[in-house]
Amino acid sequence: MSLSHDRLALSGCAVVDGTGAPPASDQTVLADDGVITMVGPAALVRPPDGIRVVDLTGRFVIPGLVDMHVHSDSATDERHVPAVLLAAGITRVREMWGRAALYERRERVASGSALGPRSTVGSPLVDGEPALWSDLPVDGPILSATTPAQARRVVAEIADSDADFVKVYSRLQREPYLAVLDEAGHRGLEVVGHRSDAVPLLEQIRAGQRSFEHLYGLWPALAREADRHERAPAAMRLDGAGFRYAQWFREVTDVEWEAVRDLDGGAEVVAAMVEHDVAVTPTLAMHRVVDLPGTIRLDGDGLHYLTPDTPAVWELVRDEVFAGGGRTAAQAARHRHLYGLRLALVGALHDAGVRLLAGTDAPAPGLVPGVSLHEELALLVDAGLTPSEALLAATREPARFLGIDHRVGAVLPGYDADLVVLDADPTLDIRHTRRVRAVVGRGRLLDRAELDRMLAEAQRVAAAYAEAEDAR
Repeated sequence: MSLSHDRLALSGCAVVDGTGAPPASDQTVLADDGVITMVGPAALVRPPDGIRVVDLTGRFVIPGLVDMHVHSDSATDERHVPAVLLAAGITRVREMWGRAALYERRERVASGSALGPRSTVGSPLVDGEPALWSDLPVDGPILSATTPAQARRVVAEIADSDADFVKVYSRLQREPYLAVLDEAGHRGLEVVGHRSDAVPLLEQIRAGQRSFEHLYGLWPALAREADRHERAPAAMRLDGAGFRYAQWFREVTDVEWEAVRDLDGGAEVVAAMVEHDVAVTPTLAMHRVVDLPGTIRLDGDGLHYLTPDTPAVWELVRDEVFAGGGRTAAQAARHRHLYGLRLALVGALHDAGVRLLAGTDAPAPGLVPGVSLHEELALLVDAGLTPSEALLAATREPARFLGIDHRVGAVLPGYDADLVVLDADPTLDIRHTRRVRAVVGRGRLLDRAELDRMLAEAQRVAAAYAEAEDAR
């Protein structure tokens, strides 16, 4: 099967072109063979004969959205999570935990044999020993490296695989971590992921890690006594009762709480981020559910598109991992305070010129694929970005980071025809990104009726998957 491109004329729309310019009204966008061929005033752009003309008077066209931190479920087929993402206007994702099914899906979408967001897919997690996820019921592969030699072998294995980049994790120790960065550099692979608990952040930046996911570990590096605060995560043993990740969350919170009472701005670290063009993917939507687990809705918007066991899994992780078996009133108050400071931190990083990437960590508890990116954009505005700046964090900035900004992230001639049609202006109110009227993916127009059919099929597939599991 091949999903053909449409020859399209999107007529009479306002265009938010992805450059940061204000919307241009009454435009026509022409697309052919999956590529934008012309953008200009409707009065001047005449659609060629035989082209499909779509009247979008009163609508707004923006570049396709990018979620730069997802963990798609590979257990079901292309009609499931990819359809939910695409229907939300997400035309590209960065998969942060690589596995064979995701590499295969990437190729099927790229070739046009499957419908869904285009994807950049990372390696399996590269962590220390014991790895944080090793005692949790997950099917994602983990590569452990405890020595420099082992780290180099792991990177060689990744280089010979279908991964697009190396994903490092929290418990990777200093010498293996530096060996990963060095070997990856020799092999032309970028390294992204968590910051190592065992390596000062400034050293990680200068060693070449390209992006840091989440906000954990930033405050110790920004503290007045950074050396002391950054030694604390390395000293964690994580050998108590309960899931190892639950212990890590508890102890990291203690480290953060001490660090935020000793902040001085961390000007050298922030300047190094800007100098080395390092990006931060704040995943505020994820931090909100970790810091405020009561915000996790087990009957929330979009859950019916996921497998029916999702609420039970979310409840387990919420109660046993995020909340670590229960928080005292004092601990809950501490998390509420830290969450407010996270918003302020993201605003400060943005003001300092640090590149921010919109990402969600979906489908972590409380984070429905697709829906959660719109929540993330709203949280970026809460952190101090304008709606236009938040939109760039999900369009232009991901394209720049991925090195494809010559063809992705803008509504300009020569760019991929990956577009979203909205019912209202997102530069006035970022919540308008939720009002998706149509999506153009790889040049194919999916109108509201088609998107609704895709979502209905996703719901059916999710239910059928559960029935198949029950029958085993």
